[in-house]
Amino acid sequence: MQSLSIFLVTLVASAALISGLVIPKKQFTGHSVLRIKVESQVHVKALRSLESVHGILADFWLSPKKIPGIAHIRVTPDNEEKIVQVLKEVGMKHEIMIDDLQSLIDKEAESLAKRTVFKAGDNPSFITTNEYHNISEIHAYLDSVGTKYGYKVDSVGQSHNKLDLKYIRIGKNPNATKEVFINGCIHAREWLGCATMVYIINELTTKPDQYDDLLSNLNIYVLPVLNPDGYDYTWNKDRMWRKTRSGPRQGCYGVDPNRNWDYKWGVAGSSSNPCSETYDGPNPNSEVEVVNIIKFLTQHKNTIVSYFDIHTYSEDFMFPFGYAEVYPQDLTKIRNVATSAVNAVNSVNGEQFVSGSITDIVYPASGSSIDYTKGKLNIDYSYAMELRPDGNAFNGFVLPEDQIIAGASECWAGVQVAFRAAMNDLQATG
Repeated sequence: MQSLSIFLVTLVASAALISGLVIPKKQFTGHSVLRIKVESQVHVKALRSLESVHGILADFWLSPKKIPGIAHIRVTPDNEEKIVQVLKEVGMKHEIMIDDLQSLIDKEAESLAKRTVFKAGDNPSFITTNEYHNISEIHAYLDSVGTKYGYKVDSVGQSHNKLDLKYIRIGKNPNATKEVFINGCIHAREWLGCATMVYIINELTTKPDQYDDLLSNLNIYVLPVLNPDGYDYTWNKDRMWRKTRSGPRQGCYGVDPNRNWDYKWGVAGSSSNPCSETYDGPNPNSEVEVVNIIKFLTQHKNTIVSYFDIHTYSEDFMFPFGYAEVYPQDLTKIRNVATSAVNAVNSVNGEQFVSGSITDIVYPASGSSIDYTKGKLNIDYSYAMELRPDGNAFNGFVLPEDQIIAGASECWAGVQVAFRAAMNDLQATG
């Protein structure tokens, strides 16, 4: 009887593989997201000590920033009581922002099932920029755009799971001496970042006259998905996955790829716990994705004049540094550009983005992409953005598709300001 049971289990598993079924996705039933009022440094300290003091591996969707401010934390049935108790002990008020995360994810899944899937060989015009697309679709789109318009499509290297970190280079002038680089989805669950890269590629290729100055003077590199393993995992296994997929280490997978860059690594705002969402890795540049992107950027450091890393969420336009309250020597220049960029962003849809250094407007975070590109590669116009929604959000990372165009167009408006500033800066040559 036992042999028969084993046989039946094996038969079912084999049938599942043959039929293309996948292991059931992680469920978030009973998970909620709290919106917390942060009104003092005591509150900030309490939230930041959840892991180190209380041993709670909290999933911050929105970390405590300015005071007074807001923090968002996803709580599980296992840790909700503990977290709420810590909040009560220091007098922090909270409310439930999302009462059942799984219902939000289910609604998103229904929408994804109805999307227009972009297939290999499709004409680029078939892309739907108002929908989310998985890694295969995004890569197929890059190939199609490259074929139709004659733009170079290549990879900076492969991920831990051997997926390409595929990019496209867009520009009219083969002799352009300046280049710019932008990527999305270094954090896997931040889908609007990937969708924004697709939007930007579509803008540049279908409306070239509108961006003639950029296309005539710059090579524009767009890498939609910097963390392809993680992004693929969010589609197939765990919608809330943030990190890479290396490991396991102490039974846990992944490293925060925006804490792993070899510049002031491990100084602040990261964790040495492999199970933490902000785990910075066993050593700097431990992640092959980070190694590959650094290698590419280093090879082009004398020509790349602007680098952008696009995230979600909280509506911020950030410049270095994140490891401490220190500032680049050219602070006035890059701050003025950030201010102008935010004005452009907010003029699109009336949002309220703010600008400043990572430490000033977000939180200490060392080992980040833009700290590296500024601190080690001397790329003057190094910026990161946290796109919509803001702290009043009810959906956080699970942003409805009807907000993609609004969010992407806001981002692109700000990015253009920095690209043009770098393009016109005679000193910005790496």
